[in-house]
Amino acid sequence: MSAPRMDEDPTLSLSDSDSGRGPVEMPPARDAWGDFRLLERVGHGGFGEVYRAWDPRLEREVALKLLLPSSVSGEEEYRALLREARALASLQHPNIVHVYGIDRHDGRVGFWTDFVHGKTLSALIRAQGAFGYREAALIGLDVARALSAVHRSGLLHRDIKAENVMREAGGRILLMDFGLSTLPQRQANISGSPNYMAPEMFQGRPASVASDIYAMGVLLYYLVTGEHPVKVSKRPFAEAVAAISERQALIDLRPDLPESFLRTVHVATEIDPAKRFGSAGQLASALAESLGASVPAEVSSPPQRRGKRWVWEATIAAAVLAVAVGFGVWTGKVQRWMHPEAAGVPAGTPANTYDDYQKAQDLLQHSYKAANIDAAAQGFQQVLQEDPTFALAAAGLGNAWFLQYRNSKDGKLLDQARAEEMKALQMDPNLAQPYVTLARMAWMQGQIALARQQVQKAIAIDPHSAEAYGALAEIDLADGRTPDAITAVQKALDLGPNDWRWPVRLGNIYFHSGKLEEAAAEFQKGVDLDPENTFAYYDLGLARMQLGRFDEARKNFEKVLSIQPDPDAYTALGSLLELQGNYGQAVNMDQKAIALRAGDFQMWGNLGSAYLWGGQHDKAMQAYRKAIELAEAQRTKSPEDTGLLVQLGDYYASSSQPGPSEVLLRKALALAPDDPDVAYRAGETYELLGQRARAISLIAKALAQGYHSVEFQSSPELKSLRADPAFQTALNQAKTESALDKSKQLQ
Repeated sequence: MSAPRMDEDPTLSLSDSDSGRGPVEMPPARDAWGDFRLLERVGHGGFGEVYRAWDPRLEREVALKLLLPSSVSGEEEYRALLREARALASLQHPNIVHVYGIDRHDGRVGFWTDFVHGKTLSALIRAQGAFGYREAALIGLDVARALSAVHRSGLLHRDIKAENVMREAGGRILLMDFGLSTLPQRQANISGSPNYMAPEMFQGRPASVASDIYAMGVLLYYLVTGEHPVKVSKRPFAEAVAAISERQALIDLRPDLPESFLRTVHVATEIDPAKRFGSAGQLASALAESLGASVPAEVSSPPQRRGKRWVWEATIAAAVLAVAVGFGVWTGKVQRWMHPEAAGVPAGTPANTYDDYQKAQDLLQHSYKAANIDAAAQGFQQVLQEDPTFALAAAGLGNAWFLQYRNSKDGKLLDQARAEEMKALQMDPNLAQPYVTLARMAWMQGQIALARQQVQKAIAIDPHSAEAYGALAEIDLADGRTPDAITAVQKALDLGPNDWRWPVRLGNIYFHSGKLEEAAAEFQKGVDLDPENTFAYYDLGLARMQLGRFDEARKNFEKVLSIQPDPDAYTALGSLLELQGNYGQAVNMDQKAIALRAGDFQMWGNLGSAYLWGGQHDKAMQAYRKAIELAEAQRTKSPEDTGLLVQLGDYYASSSQPGPSEVLLRKALALAPDDPDVAYRAGETYELLGQRARAISLIAKALAQGYHSVEFQSSPELKSLRADPAFQTALNQAKTESALDKSKQLQ
């Protein structure tokens, strides 16, 4: 579903030139389709055409595939196509191009996805020749993992080929252009590209998991030879089957390849489908075994420019962790009277099982210690082993896995958490707790409308849930509704006055609004309520660092580390050291953070910043490339996370890749036009890109809205901008406009 670039084969499907009948030429569409502005037609075929288009609502480029008017003839066909598009849109995997939507305009159905900046594998092979075995195996491993996710969702790809796998500019491998089984043409014709089609499909059998596996084997063969096992596109079907049976073995062309890789390709391309790998996961395991060890995918791009450290936003992440804890203990210790006959507890639950459940909940109440989260998860699992119908325990386990995901960034944990919350709702649809966790998941992924819908369900079920109001405060803040966020967290405070989470949440709202003294006072309340609370100490340190009270801030971060190793505290110390010009020690702190949380793109970006300031350019670029790889993987799960978008835009700019950087910045600003954090970060990156006027406008706006001036005044890379007379003029104007806006709000 994603568009090929102009330097690639514009092949869309079997119905194009691979089918033997040639692509159907048609005049380009008009300049627009619905709200989308059509910028460039980059491919066409028998089913339709692909455009590079502009989405004005989110201000981003998309790949738009418009089907031929004849492709969908009736309402029933369109509904079937809509169901399949929804299934495709539900796929969330770092190696799959995400489908965003489907619609009809001007008598034509269209789909749109991210517009990928990169080259297809076929274009790369034409330009550089066949891949080495290790690189081919690594690419195959990414594609096989993506295909496994497709199959687990109940879908097939139907058209795996080198033209439908792209290496993005940042190095990520992406599987794209899924076959549309509901199209009448797909049902009437054999689906796929003949050179990649399994022999049974030439005999009229339908596409299957086995046929996708066969196509994967052909792809691997092609990657290491630059040739297909056999050319069948111009032959009658009967001859094609015979040709496949007599194909040339890979070992004949590449006897130098490891036996394990040769065996993997041979099994994947067995004539008998029953002899192939039983799943894409098995194929991935075989490829991993052929590599001997896990090796990260190659990430390209050389570069020369300065990047930045990202610590200030971490306070919001810490706050989410601080608030997203213990479900059953909805209002701190107030609800400890809950008895086995309460909602979510099966009748007849033994007292010792219920006690085990409460112990796990108590551990989550102190989730600032990572070991407590792990122990809570084990506790909930034990309860569910004793009683699989215990809905509250399922909700608690989902919450524990969600918190583990926030610490580790392991996507499997997020999937497990969501599945467990849905299981809890199936057991008891009148529980508030699962909706609260589902709301936080949606919030974390930038799905604000969905998050609000989920938390409102929780409040409707339990109007006295402090958890639900705490989550509502997070959502309101992310939606730019700061006064509503304060009201919501005050409600949580009323319901749970002795719970440390709510003053910490309120402090984060003040921090976000630039009220640093008020924020520090609330964080101190969190410390007073729970002296072992690492979240409160950490946030207090951030507020003091922004206030320029560096010695006090350092003591707060060191207090966190005296309680437990903490990657965020190490990162914050690195930021403090960097501000003080001690780049060597900053690198040391960032390395300690990465040792604890290697999958966090922000940690790698911070390390790149410290290396650059310390004059270690090559090491900085390696760190930035890793940050891009991890951030892009996260973007597939959270495509509208504005903080992630601006950070990723900076990493690309720091690696001399202005194209993707600007697209990401525009999207972030469109999604959060009034967020001072987003404006400031985007302004910094525009300065890095040499766009001074845009940088001045955004940074002045952010500062006028209360963004932290200590960081601005301390940033060496903004020294020239600070001295620009145009900046002071813009800042004065922005402050005047901000004051007028506040005055109107008070009237």
